[in-house]
Amino acid sequence: MDVEFLRHKYEDSHDGVITKAKFKIGVRHLQMIYMILCSLSMGLIRGSNGIAILAITDYTRSNNTIFQIHNWDRRIQGTILSSFFFGYALILVPAEIYLKQVGDKFILTATLLINGGLAAAMPTVVNKGGWIAVCNAEFLMGMTQACLTPINHQLISNWLPPSERRLFGSFVQGGILLGTIMALPLSGLLSQAQLGWELIFYSQAMMTLSMGAMWALLTASTPDQHHAIGDAEKEFIKEALACYKKKKLRKPWRRIMESKQFWAIASAHSAATATFIFFLVEIPAFLFSINSSIKTSSWQTALPFASMWAVYILTAPTIDIIYRVGYADYFFDIKYYRKIINCLGTFGIVIGLTILPNLVSNWNHLGVIILMGTLSLLGLQFSGFLRNLNDMTQNHAGTLITISSAVSSLVGALIPLVSGLIVGNDSTDVNRWRILFFTLAAFYFVCNIIYTAFASSDRQDWDDDGKQKFGYSNDVTNLELEELSDRKVMKNETEDITEF
Repeated sequence: MDVEFLRHKYEDSHDGVITKAKFKIGVRHLQMIYMILCSLSMGLIRGSNGIAILAITDYTRSNNTIFQIHNWDRRIQGTILSSFFFGYALILVPAEIYLKQVGDKFILTATLLINGGLAAAMPTVVNKGGWIAVCNAEFLMGMTQACLTPINHQLISNWLPPSERRLFGSFVQGGILLGTIMALPLSGLLSQAQLGWELIFYSQAMMTLSMGAMWALLTASTPDQHHAIGDAEKEFIKEALACYKKKKLRKPWRRIMESKQFWAIASAHSAATATFIFFLVEIPAFLFSINSSIKTSSWQTALPFASMWAVYILTAPTIDIIYRVGYADYFFDIKYYRKIINCLGTFGIVIGLTILPNLVSNWNHLGVIILMGTLSLLGLQFSGFLRNLNDMTQNHAGTLITISSAVSSLVGALIPLVSGLIVGNDSTDVNRWRILFFTLAAFYFVCNIIYTAFASSDRQDWDDDGKQKFGYSNDVTNLELEELSDRKVMKNETEDITEF
């Protein structure tokens, strides 16, 4: 969930060449705008869920007569929020495998409509069904959210020539993180309205249902199915796609799962996802517990995510250039480059998590700055452990990041549950929050020690194990295929002469 805005950079290998042509605005770009809006609306749901659950228990508004306030402690709140993340984690790999084979716009339509329907029904579910019914609804919502990225990738592949995919892929997937950032202050503002927390869910419903209707009526799965696209643009897309097709490779699932190098990266990824989810759903509750309003705490929570995104955008190109050009060789062995970048982020995040609970008694702008600095270092680490996936393989980067995301999402889904068990029914107890922060810091440190000890920047031997579905190995060139074909023809002619 934490790296979805980067998933477009990690794809399995392709055959062919990227044809470049003069850029012209077309119907395909209008399709991308609708996809960005869809991603934005789904991100808004992700970011506002934690604030909405917190607002349901806002005791400061218990005297109102318009909506109900429920006495749910952090254990119940953590169970509800974990349900959403478990639903997301469990469906992530199946969605990646099967939805890319479908690539139909109605999958995204169904995702939007299901989320909208659940959001519209959530006030009734909360008031009539209780927290267990809310857990079921959040679990289903999380399952549908996991379908977003795979179907986005396939629709981009259907519509865009390869030369445009990286740019518009970053816009489409970036819409998820942008929506998450925007949702935090907006949901905090809505929670103070007359309808309270119910308005947050109704706003989610109006947004996603209207977006689902627009998507169903105004878009298409492929250029051939779109009624407004011109013949020239359609032909341009077909010619570009004909020269660039994904390799038909067998994925070495077993070899990947047996690789300690992969699990080293997955451990660092798990720590990153755990921290991301902790900031998303636990930091608002932490800030609210130190006499801050939900409106203020939601604004302060949004700033670290914005800084994380900004740090990644500003540092990732420079880090990659230094790695490719080889300037780091003058100072140390290049194979340690990713680990050094990762260690810098690790020490900063651990120190930040250790300092934050000690600022409760005098929380001011310094606390917000440390919040921002702590999570922003996660953006730096994405150029460390995450880029190792591309170093390990040239053919299966997309498969690796899918498995790593599934593992890390399962670990991250435990964070609200564990946090609820530690904080319990007294969210104002600073000592309990301190234990929680220190536990996360220790977990983060241990996971990154595992990464530093066992990760590798070397290309793995299983990267060439997959064979193409028509029977030849990945390393067979076109010339070698022609030679094999000629030998087969000569052998058949020899056999025919012998029989004659």
